[in-house]
Amino acid sequence: MSGARFCPACGQKAGPLNPTFHDLLHDLTHEFLHVDGKIFQTVRLLLTKPGFLSREHFDGRRTRYISPIRLYLIFSVVYFAVSALLSTPLSEQDRAELQKIPGSTQQFADPEFGRKLESWIPRVIFVLVPVFALLTSVVTRAAGRNYPQDLYFAFHMHAAVFALATVWMLLRSAKSEAIEAAADIGLLVFVSGYVVVAFRTAYGGTWRGAVGRTAVIGVTYFLALVMAITAVVLIALWI
Repeated sequence: MSGARFCPACGQKAGPLNPTFHDLLHDLTHEFLHVDGKIFQTVRLLLTKPGFLSREHFDGRRTRYISPIRLYLIFSVVYFAVSALLSTPLSEQDRAELQKIPGSTQQFADPEFGRKLESWIPRVIFVLVPVFALLTSVVTRAAGRNYPQDLYFAFHMHAAVFALATVWMLLRSAKSEAIEAAADIGLLVFVSGYVVVAFRTAYGGTWRGAVGRTAVIGVTYFLALVMAITAVVLIALWI
């Protein structure tokens, strides 16, 4: 059909076969602002409305937001990048003190050991996301959600925690005992409160139930995380 915005056969957007520079600039601007607008909106909702994005995905409203796994990857990359930028190498004095410690503990002073940890810990956390989703399936089975939906929730929770942890890390870089203490308490309170509200929003139920789910998953997942990181540390020491 003449003048149609999209091809009726394939759905492709209609455009000139020989576009001008103005057409190219318009397309680039439109795509850039569209993608960035979707990112900004998704991040804003993730941080200000716990559980809302998961609920939207449960109900099939997904096209206006970036995917949960992409959101997770964005904030995990930001967190580990900031962590690498803020980390300071051991001084010669600290290295000498560590070398005095008997046994394999000396290897903590080895830069290669640090690189191994930096390489493996993000992978460990990524692998544990499905574990978080499985725990969520167990404690929310009455809600009638399936496992892929619980994975959406798990990716959203990890993305939010990475975002909050990045802010926490930046605050602690101020090298002030008062700010560090406030940041530590703030992170614990915000993460706990965030997850409680997210459970209530995404899965419904009572506030008491949301608190109970958060407590059960928090303790179980923390133990799984500690065991996984301990295993990575031991492997890094022995390799």
